[in-house]
Amino acid sequence: MPAAGTRFHPLVRVEPKPPANRLASTAVAADMKPIDEKHIAELRLVVLDIARRDEDTVRAVMATLEERWATSGIAPARRDPGEPGVRARIYADVLRPGREGS
Repeated sequence: MPAAGTRFHPLVRVEPKPPANRLASTAVAADMKPIDEKHIAELRLVVLDIARRDEDTVRAVMATLEERWATSGIAPARRDPGEPGVRARIYADVLRPGREGS
């Protein structure tokens, strides 16, 4: 539960379960490492997987997150065989300000 007064960026959407047209899976793309316990060991740490039809939008979302929070930076987008669009992963510390808060 976020602290009182915490605001989330309007571009961030959290889905607690997989969409109905997707199977729940623990599989990880060949070029993406599984999420390690150290990446989520503290309440402030999050791992965000971003998916979109085009790479420009994925980069724009990561840049926006980087302005708001301390992040791992803009990651390369990847295409998974048999999956539409591109995906990228970004790690963030939601209690540390990003570039706009510096």
